[in-house]
Amino acid sequence: MERIDPQQDHEKLKRFGLGERIIFKGKPYIVQCRTTLASGEAAMVLQSEREQFVIGAAQFLAGIDAAR
Repeated sequence: MERIDPQQDHEKLKRFGLGERIIFKGKPYIVQCRTTLASGEAAMVLQSEREQFVIGAAQFLAGIDAAR
């Protein structure tokens, strides 16, 4: 059986722990989970007091890297 290497974006998202409080695009969120979109792209589920949403890894990392 061939070993499948994890996508680079999945590896980059591992540094954000579940339940961790982060600042994304200037707003505070809690990391709910890491997931994969139907397209195969790694993604994160973020939650604030008013909203919860799924965001692709590329967009997430672009928004979080500016804040970190």
